[in-house]
Amino acid sequence: MLRSARIATLLVAVGVVLSMAAPNAGATYLDRGQPCMQRPGPVGRSAGHMVRDAVRLTGHDKLTRWLGRHPNAETVARAQLRARPVTIPVAFHVIRKDTTARGGNVSSAQIRDLISVLNASYGGTTGGADTGFRFDLASVDRTTSSVWFKLSGYGKETKMKTALKVGGLDTLNIYSADLGRSLLGWAYYAQDAAAVGVLDGVVIHYNSLPGGTWGADYSEGDTATHEIGHWLNLLHTFDGGCTGGDLIDDTAAEASPAYECPVGRDTCAAAGVDPITNFMDYTFDSCMFQFTPDQAIRAQQAWRAYRAP
Repeated sequence: MLRSARIATLLVAVGVVLSMAAPNAGATYLDRGQPCMQRPGPVGRSAGHMVRDAVRLTGHDKLTRWLGRHPNAETVARAQLRARPVTIPVAFHVIRKDTTARGGNVSSAQIRDLISVLNASYGGTTGGADTGFRFDLASVDRTTSSVWFKLSGYGKETKMKTALKVGGLDTLNIYSADLGRSLLGWAYYAQDAAAVGVLDGVVIHYNSLPGGTWGADYSEGDTATHEIGHWLNLLHTFDGGCTGGDLIDDTAAEASPAYECPVGRDTCAAAGVDPITNFMDYTFDSCMFQFTPDQAIRAQQAWRAYRAP
């Protein structure tokens, strides 16, 4: 089924469940100041779902402080959303074990398809808000290294990126490699870009590109969509739980990550079911299709604060 058709079907299903506000069956309650629920169960391909990343905000949200010093930032961001989109150059780095598809040698067509996915997702044509960003493939390089291909550990990542990273803070470096059995990707927040230096960028599992072997679950390109959200300083929808939130007003509170596509999941007492269709949750690629207007504003603010040339 085409992605657009799946999204249309899901929208109908979500519309039905919104009026019911049904809680998640089998959930367990958490003591976080108000009734919250958490989806139980193991994580991994054998469990039917995977962890997208291990990205967490450490310390305070620097963007909030920056906004306090720039009171006109929201006005500027809204104006940018009405203006010509910001075009982000993409440097794509293929890390492969050998020249086969199973060895991580993703095709040029897959990379072009990924750029199309990003432009649709961030352009709002999949059903969400237009974030005002577009992506232009500036370069592709291929590195054959059995050591870097099995990308785990800070040391490997540092050596790889020191050798391959191009451009400044406004250039999006994407690296595809084998990240193991249960991790789909990771990224570094915009607010930390200058501090992390060469590490700044996005890492994705090679199988997560369009045409990978994980089908509609995780091979439609939305791991990159999700990780680039972090690169633009967006948090997970569930990061603050029921009380903290994700610093976004128009995403409903969510106690914990959502996996697969649990339509109607409702883990917090606050109004609204969990935002399982948001790109910043952990659901299947076929389940997520939107950013919200306030996420678009935050991403624009972060771009101006930390990445704009």
